[in-house]
Amino acid sequence: MSAREGAAARVLAAEGATIVIVGAADAAGALAAEVERTGGRACVFTGDLGDAAERAALAEMLTELF
Repeated sequence: MSAREGAAARVLAAEGATIVIVGAADAAGALAAEVERTGGRACVFTGDLGDAAERAALAEMLTELF
C-alpha cells in the first residue's frame, strides 16, 4: 500500500467512511489500527485479488459485514 493510499484512507475514515484495506497483513493491520484509534471503522483483507477464489472470498466478507 502506498503512502498516498494510506492518506486517502485516513481522510475518508475521518469523514465517516468504513475503510476496507487490502494488502500485506502487517501494513494493512497497522493502518486499520490507526483508523480505529481515531474513531473510524476499518477491516482488512490479505488475499490475492489476482485469484478469482480470493476475490469471491472478499465479496463474501463484504456482504457479511455490510
